[in-house]
Amino acid sequence: MRNYLPKEKVAVFPDVRALITNCGKFGEKTVYKYLVNKDEVKELSYKAFSDNIINTATALYGLNLKDKKIALLSESRPEWLQAYLATLCAKAVIVPLDKELMPEQIIGFLKMAECSALFISPDYKTKLGELLAEAELDYIFDLEQSNYTPYEGSYEDFATKKELNFYELCAYGQHLLSVGYMGIYNLSYDQDAMASILFTSGTTGTSKGVMLSHKNLLVTAAQCANNTPFDGNDVFLSVLPMHHTYETTIDLAILHLGATICINNSIKYVLRNLKRFKPTGFVLVPLFVQTIHKRIQDEIKKKGKQGTFDKALKLTKGLRKVKIDLRRALFTEVIASLGGRLKTIICGGAALDPELVKSFQDMGVNIYQGYGITECSPLVSVDLYTRPKTGSVGPAIPCCEVTIIDDNGKQCEVGEIGEIAVKGDNVMLGYYKNEAATEAAFTDDGYFLTGDFGKLDEDGYIYITGRKKNLIILSNGKNVYPEEIEEYLMRLDTVKECAVIARKNNLDEAVVTAIILPEQSVLDLGDENAIQEKIKEGVLAVNNQLPSFKQIRNVEIRRNEFEKTSSQKIKRFML
Repeated sequence: MRNYLPKEKVAVFPDVRALITNCGKFGEKTVYKYLVNKDEVKELSYKAFSDNIINTATALYGLNLKDKKIALLSESRPEWLQAYLATLCAKAVIVPLDKELMPEQIIGFLKMAECSALFISPDYKTKLGELLAEAELDYIFDLEQSNYTPYEGSYEDFATKKELNFYELCAYGQHLLSVGYMGIYNLSYDQDAMASILFTSGTTGTSKGVMLSHKNLLVTAAQCANNTPFDGNDVFLSVLPMHHTYETTIDLAILHLGATICINNSIKYVLRNLKRFKPTGFVLVPLFVQTIHKRIQDEIKKKGKQGTFDKALKLTKGLRKVKIDLRRALFTEVIASLGGRLKTIICGGAALDPELVKSFQDMGVNIYQGYGITECSPLVSVDLYTRPKTGSVGPAIPCCEVTIIDDNGKQCEVGEIGEIAVKGDNVMLGYYKNEAATEAAFTDDGYFLTGDFGKLDEDGYIYITGRKKNLIILSNGKNVYPEEIEEYLMRLDTVKECAVIARKNNLDEAVVTAIILPEQSVLDLGDENAIQEKIKEGVLAVNNQLPSFKQIRNVEIRRNEFEKTSSQKIKRFML
């Protein structure tokens, strides 16, 4: 299996300071493009990015924050990753917080992690208001607007200030270095030391703090760079929230390559920003892929070009069999709607319908799936661009090994479904101050139990079947994976969003139930019976493709979008 792994492009850096120093070597090349004042595009060079991080890290170290916990709460912006890396470089522990949390939850997590300082943007500082005082922080660092003028004042009282903005902090570090303070340059870094605490979804009473080490972060970033088809010439549109480990790891991988990150300023403006920034690469979760695909298909139908599209599809498929590829020439309108240069989408966070992968590929855009979980930093596998397999999330990345474990704790044979278990340099240190949860998460021989069901093929490629906590167990003992049925439902042009769950009937038996948000065209029918009939017509077509025990027995129609996490996963516990 290892013979067809991609050639290594980058090595694992020994510490985060080395990564930052390497960023400086890309000089005036652009690391970030971002919007200010809605339509003004600004750029940040790799050299300025690297200098800001070193200066900020020096200031943090000078304020005696080494070994302390520093939280980070902000929308996506260039200062986010700079604050993140500066904290690690100062040998403090970074605590990225989900910006969608309620104020009380944020304060709870700040206390739970015992944070001494907080990087926070103006909007979220306003959101927390007077509650922020309850966190009893030593320092609050404001992430001012990205076009803020660098600080040029006095430094005499900096050590006694409780509140500083990011650029004041940066300037303070620069001042310390200018007077001979070596600070972080005297530090040595323990790769196995805790670098980050990431809270799993839930309240402060149920959430667990995932402890990741410096090695965890550096290894997975390098593996991400090596196992995806990107290089320093690529331009990415960043859509996912930066606090999410998936997005963070991708961004760190991009830094290894010297590529450019363009920050999307709102989910509402994704298609607009595709045309504005013209990315070559895109990192998404399945819901985004589904939404973009449906918009493309709707536009084809709206313009009355379905026949022309189908003929072009048939022609390109035939030509590709004789090594002639005209996809991007014949589907120019589709490619143009995606910015004109998009070639590759990396999709992770949940299972993706193989039919969507095939459809995008037919139009000239390749999709490669990754699989991971926060406790694995988060990367476990990537569908190899050198040898992809339909429906697979690829083999385990070289820094780890994956096995499948049955209900009795024994390893499954090839092709057998069980729980995915991981061991290696990407696996977390454990849960913060929660020994019982840590012990329960590992097997006796050191494998981390992911809570995901899947199987391995003879080449070691992983196939995900569903999430353990979502599994529906019927009264006859049969197992139903909701994700599989949801894939079929999302192929219907009448369905915008859906979730498949178990509802109990009057006999207390689990019934496979589909909760469906119809497309607007269906809702526009107005009559409730007409809407029900249209949706049931599609559900019947899905049931005809499924074995009887997996078939949908109950349908619930909703008119509002599902509540989702910041990474666009439906909050199933609310259903």
